[in-house]
Amino acid sequence: MAKQPAEDRRSIAQVNRALRSIVEAETLEQFFWTGGVIQRFHQSDLGHCYFDLVDDKTRIRCMLHEERRGNIQFELENFLEVEVYGDVRFYAPASIVQIAVQAMRLSASATAKKPAINRLRAAGLYPPQRRPPPQRIRRIGCITGRSSRAIGDFETAYQSAGERNVLAPLKWEYVLLQGERAPQLIVDAIHSLAATADIDAIAIIRGGGRSDDFAAFESFLVAQAISQCQTFVVTGIGHHRDQTLSDQVADHAAATPTAAALFLAKHCLSASDYPPAEPGWPVHAASDFPPEAPGWLVHAEADDYAAAAPAPNNLQPAKTRSALNTLVIIASVIVIVAAIIALGVLLLRAPL
Repeated sequence: MAKQPAEDRRSIAQVNRALRSIVEAETLEQFFWTGGVIQRFHQSDLGHCYFDLVDDKTRIRCMLHEERRGNIQFELENFLEVEVYGDVRFYAPASIVQIAVQAMRLSASATAKKPAINRLRAAGLYPPQRRPPPQRIRRIGCITGRSSRAIGDFETAYQSAGERNVLAPLKWEYVLLQGERAPQLIVDAIHSLAATADIDAIAIIRGGGRSDDFAAFESFLVAQAISQCQTFVVTGIGHHRDQTLSDQVADHAAATPTAAALFLAKHCLSASDYPPAEPGWPVHAASDFPPEAPGWLVHAEADDYAAAAPAPNNLQPAKTRSALNTLVIIASVIVIVAAIIALGVLLLRAPL
C-alpha cells in the first residue's frame, strides 16, 4: 500500500469535526418544530434524555438536556406522540446527527389520549408490560369488521408466508369498528376469544382511514381489555403513520394488517416442529375461515379425520387388493363362458 502524504491523512476525530462544521453551518440555531412518536427512550445518570422521534418509516435522534427537562410538563416515555422544538446538531465523538431539543409539547392526538392513559396508569396497566410471543400457536383469534378490507390483506399475507398445514387456523370475530357501540363490541370479542382454550394469540386488525375512524381503538375500555388480556395480543390498525392507544398497550403493534399477519405466521413457522396431529390439538372446521377471504381451499372436518385416521389392521395393501379384484373378474368371466357353452350343448342334444 502506497504511503499517503502526511497532509492527506486524518484521524476519525478530525473527520467527525469536519462533518460537524459542514452540518452545523447550515443547521445551527435554525430552530423549527417537528413531530413524531417517541421510541428507544433513555435517561442518563446525569438526567439527559435521549430518544428517537419516529414518523412513518423515518426517524431522527433527539437529545433533551437535563436543565431543560424541568420545563416539560408531562412524563416522557416510549410511544408518546409529541412535537419538539430545536435545531440540528452533530455529536462529533459518535458521529450522530440529532435534534437538540429546546421545548416539547404533546401532539393533539396525544392530548386526547391523556385521560385514558392516566386511567390506565391509575389501574396499574400503564406503561404496558409486553410479553414475548407464545412458543406454540395452535389457533389465532382475529377481530375485525365483516366487510373490512383488512381481511383480504391479512389472509393473503398469512397464506403466502407458509403451508396451511403448518400455519395455525384462524377464528374470526366480526364486530363494528366505528360508532358508539364499537368499543364494547371489541371488548366482548376480546373476552370471548381469550376464554377459548385453544386460542394462543389474538389479532385486532383494521384497514386505513381518517384519524377519527380509529376512535374505538383510542378508548379506555378497549385499551383496558387488551392490557388485562391473558392471551398474547397483536394489533394491526391502519397504516404506518397511525398509532392508537390500543397499539401502545398491545403485546406487539404491527404497522398494518399485513405486517400483523406476517408476524404471526413467522411465529407459527418457528414452532412447526410440533406435530400437527398431536393429541389435544383442535380439528378446525371450514367455518373458521371467512368465506370472503380469497385463495384458501376450504375443507371440512371429515377431510381432516380421513387424512389422520390410521388404516385398520385387517385391510390389505392397495396392490394386493388390486390383484384380488383382477382374479375375481377373470373367474367371473370363465364361469359365464362355461355356462354359455353348457347351455349350448344342452340345446343341441335336445330332441326337435
